[in-house]
Amino acid sequence: MHILQIFLIALFAYLGSIGSPWIGGLTGGWYTLGRPLVASLIVGIILGDVPTALAIGITLQAMYIGVITPGAVLPFDVNYAGYLVPAVIIMSKADPSIAATLAVPVAMIGVLIWNLTWVLNVVFVHRADKFAEEGNLKGMKICNVYGGQALNFICRFVPAFLILYFGGTMMQSVVNSIPAGVQSYLSVVSGMLPALGIGLLLNMIVKDKSFIGIFLVGFILTTYLKLPIIAIAVIGGVIALFYYKIASAMAKKEEEGNNG
Repeated sequence: MHILQIFLIALFAYLGSIGSPWIGGLTGGWYTLGRPLVASLIVGIILGDVPTALAIGITLQAMYIGVITPGAVLPFDVNYAGYLVPAVIIMSKADPSIAATLAVPVAMIGVLIWNLTWVLNVVFVHRADKFAEEGNLKGMKICNVYGGQALNFICRFVPAFLILYFGGTMMQSVVNSIPAGVQSYLSVVSGMLPALGIGLLLNMIVKDKSFIGIFLVGFILTTYLKLPIIAIAVIGGVIALFYYKIASAMAKKEEEGNNG
């Protein structure tokens, strides 16, 4: 991999982090550039292999689609996984099916880096407090903006650059050393992780658990009847319309009964 490509991917791993304010703050950074599917697309463009990158990105997005960051607490660093996993797999020419398995340790590395950044950033916070007591606005800005972001850049960019620089050769050796049976097992396990991510999302947004049956119908239509997604969306829209009509009629009837 060319040094410039490594530099760009590592740079985006910083720009899409939860602490980076440069690309529209959280909206443009963490919630856009930091999403695995967007990150994989960027990696695919940089490396010239968009189809493989997007195939990996879809898997990662499904895995972490239900992950939230309450109070900036990261259970998994989806940004790091979104940029580093596709890059390492593409440059090592590994099987994309191991993306989900590889994403777990990479995402946890990102969490460790984020926690380390918070701890080290205490130095700038205390320094900014002293400037605040002195009424030194310029000193506060230097500590809170430039100092904190310089630390965030170093903590995220440097590890990402090193992982990408040394990861290709190392990853290829690791993949070649894994027996075929173990690789098959990892593929099966990694295939279950996206389903877990979707399950977590459904558990949050579906209040009436009986509605999960609708998702099962969609799964059957896709898997066994091989219907395209547009056809399934139309069927879902029709079901939603009939449900709305029936629910509205029942609610109106119940209201009239109470008034009478």
